[in-house]
Amino acid sequence: MRLTLSMLAAGAGLLMMGLPVAAHHSFAAEYDSTKKIELKGVVTKFEWTNPHAHFYVDVTGPDGKVANWNLELASPNMMQRNGWTRHSLKEGDHVVVVAAQAKDGTNTASATTIEKSDGTKLTFMSAPPPDVK
Repeated sequence: MRLTLSMLAAGAGLLMMGLPVAAHHSFAAEYDSTKKIELKGVVTKFEWTNPHAHFYVDVTGPDGKVANWNLELASPNMMQRNGWTRHSLKEGDHVVVVAAQAKDGTNTASATTIEKSDGTKLTFMSAPPPDVK
């Protein structure tokens, strides 16, 4: 009886561990790779979190209104393998970001490359995609 209850509890625990994975969406489900955008602005926040790091940028539109963009990156583990640290972006950094816009039209995108005002280029991949220069 004890063995059965222990096995049942262990099985339930394993199933619950899989729930975060089920909530993770593919790139294609959220972003449109044909809708590349270029954003110029100031970093307002950088979150070094799993499963994806995020940073936020205030972008001033042609009408003078400021919109805050949520830009998704890779996992911190992948970014570290490509030279990033939790201090690679800081609040106040001026950046130019090339990204794939969210399909839902919100101010959300998946960043491909980031260029800081000092000319430093950051990417979370081992090399920028062929269509990004």
